[in-house]
Amino acid sequence: MQDTCKSKDCAVYKKLKLKSPEQCPNYILSTWTNDKEEIKLTKDCIPVKISLMQAEFHNRLIAIQKVLEQLRNETVWTQVVAEVLGKNSGIDLAKYVEVRQRLQNIKQLEQNINIQDSTKEI
Repeated sequence: MQDTCKSKDCAVYKKLKLKSPEQCPNYILSTWTNDKEEIKLTKDCIPVKISLMQAEFHNRLIAIQKVLEQLRNETVWTQVVAEVLGKNSGIDLAKYVEVRQRLQNIKQLEQNINIQDSTKEI
């Protein structure tokens, strides 16, 4: 993270003829913690910081949307293939899906039980 307050180039700073960035109504001192657990201070201009955060959230949203669309497309493709295979091989697809869901539920319950047992040991 870098400082977003650039007082020398700021129109508000020049227009108000401020003596220090701290006097600016858009100035804020932000703190954050890096990966090494060190606390960092940044001098931020609120409008600039909000614009950067909005761009970051927008990019993340697009990435999430892309992944969801890929999952949807894979699911549709899997359903089509399963239906074609089911019709051609005489498999009752509805029953197969039901049994598979039961097995997945059992695995999930086993994982939950293992997690609970491991927390009791601690």
